[in-house]
Amino acid sequence: MRILLTILMGLLLASRMQAQTVPTPPISVTPISDRVFVHITYGMYGGKPYPSNGLIIDTKDGVVLVDTGWDSDTSTDNTRQVLQWVSTNLHKPVRLCIVTHAHDDRVAGISELRKAGVRVISTPATARKSVERGFQSPDAILPGDTTFSIGQESIRCFFPGEGHTSDNIVVWLPKHQVLFGGCLVKSVAVFGMGNLADANVNAWAGSIRKLMSQFGTARVVVPGHEDVSDAKALEHTLQLVTKYTAAKK
Repeated sequence: MRILLTILMGLLLASRMQAQTVPTPPISVTPISDRVFVHITYGMYGGKPYPSNGLIIDTKDGVVLVDTGWDSDTSTDNTRQVLQWVSTNLHKPVRLCIVTHAHDDRVAGISELRKAGVRVISTPATARKSVERGFQSPDAILPGDTTFSIGQESIRCFFPGEGHTSDNIVVWLPKHQVLFGGCLVKSVAVFGMGNLADANVNAWAGSIRKLMSQFGTARVVVPGHEDVSDAKALEHTLQLVTKYTAAKK
């Protein structure tokens, strides 16, 4: 009996050690237009590596990032890899990073960007929540709806309302007809609601309808996680949220 217990304990310990040391894949970068790329980094979710999407925008005056890599309290290697990819492949400095809400898959790499001299900006709500979560604060300069240009690239940052979080914004690139929906928008490959710890599920559908009204012509829609598609992702998200809220009544 003691031998059996020892074997079982050994197997359990080995299983836990293996779960703790599961390596995350290296970053990858996928082009979605001539000057816009999706950077894909990985964090642990549900005990497995899970992909997270951000943007790399190549302008004539340097590079703009949307969201940091999915880093952690102990490592900023993903964001470091994103910066290295930009340096190696685009040969330009990163001028700016826009973070779209205060979860670690969006803001945990701020310290690495600051080391590299990159300015990081957000809404006041995201800046406040970043500090509350123990991350460095971005510059809280974005209002709820603002458009600015860098290197002849127009960039619109828009808060449609609460959903995945109370501070989630999206980024629209009108020249390329690309909408970065972030975690407010679900990939067409996803059929669950994901992390709802900070969600306002009752407001989510209304926020998606605003996106559909504003950006329903989007050629490309980039969700926070999983596959990139087109405006079908907005309709898919609305269906998921509507089904979820109806089931909760």
